Amino acid sequence: MIEDIKKACQIMSEGGVILYPTDTIWGIGCDATNEEAVRRVYEIKQRSDSKAMLVLVDSPVKVDFYVQD
Repeated sequence: MIEDIKKACQIMSEGGVILYPTDTIWGIGCDATNEEAVRRVYEIKQRSDSKAMLVLVDSPVKVDFYVQD
């Protein structure tokens, strides 16, 4: 599983999109700071860019870094 995680990280760092399992469904993921990768996720999901998308971070510090009040 460690190798799979490393590969997923590599793919995302190169602008790619991954699928990852959650407790009930599969998620579609990418580097949220990469505009092209985010655009690809919207295309895959056939989702209007006017709709928000969930962003996961590993700590409250990251939220503070990316979100401005």
